[in-house]
Amino acid sequence: MESDKIIESILNDFNSFNIDDIPNIDLYMDQVTTYLNNKFEGSKRNDDDKLLTKTMINNYAKSRLLPPPEKKKYSKDHLILLMMIFYLKNIISINDIDTALSPLIKDYFNDGNNSLEEIFKLFIQYMKDTDDNQSIIDAYVKSNEYFSNLDNEDNKEYLQTLTLIATLTYECLSRKMIIEKLIDSLPKEENSKDKSDKNKSDKNKTDK
Repeated sequence: MESDKIIESILNDFNSFNIDDIPNIDLYMDQVTTYLNNKFEGSKRNDDDKLLTKTMINNYAKSRLLPPPEKKKYSKDHLILLMMIFYLKNIISINDIDTALSPLIKDYFNDGNNSLEEIFKLFIQYMKDTDDNQSIIDAYVKSNEYFSNLDNEDNKEYLQTLTLIATLTYECLSRKMIIEKLIDSLPKEENSKDKSDKNKSDKNKTDK
C-alpha cells in the first residue's frame, strides 16, 4: 500500500504551493481551467477526474460566489478565489463557502487599497508556519508502532493503514464540525440571491 509514499507525495504538493506562480495577466476561461487543473493535478484521485470545469466556474459566477469576469477575462483575484473555492468545496457546502467568503470579496476583491493577494499570502504562510502536516506524519508513525509485533505482514500493513484512515477520518470530522460552527458564528449578511430578489421586488414596487 506504501502509505508513507502516498502521504509524502500529497504533503509535498501542498508544501510546494507558491502564490507567485499565479499569472499577473488576465486570462480567458480556457486559460483559467488549463492553469488551475495543472496546478491541482496532484489532487486527482483518478486520472479522468474533473477538478475545475467551465461549467463549475460559470455556476460560481451566476450564483455570485465568484464576481463576474471583465470582458470575459479573469483577473489574478479571480484565480485566488477559485483556488480558495476549490479547497473549501471539498469540505464544506457552497452555501457555507458563500457565507465565509462574501465579506472577503466585498472588502478585498480587485480593490487597489486592500490586496486580496496579500491576504491569501498570509493564509498560505500561516498554514506553512503551523506545520499541521506533522500531525499526519505522527499519526502514520504511531499506527505502525501499534501493529509492529504482528507476525502476518499482510494483515499488519492493512491494519496499520486502516488505523491511519480511521484516525484521519476522526480528525477531518471533528475539524469539519468546528469549521461549520465557526461559519455559523460569522455575522450574517444577505446572500446574493436574497439581494437580487429584494432589488427586483423594490423595482416592481417603484414601477407600480
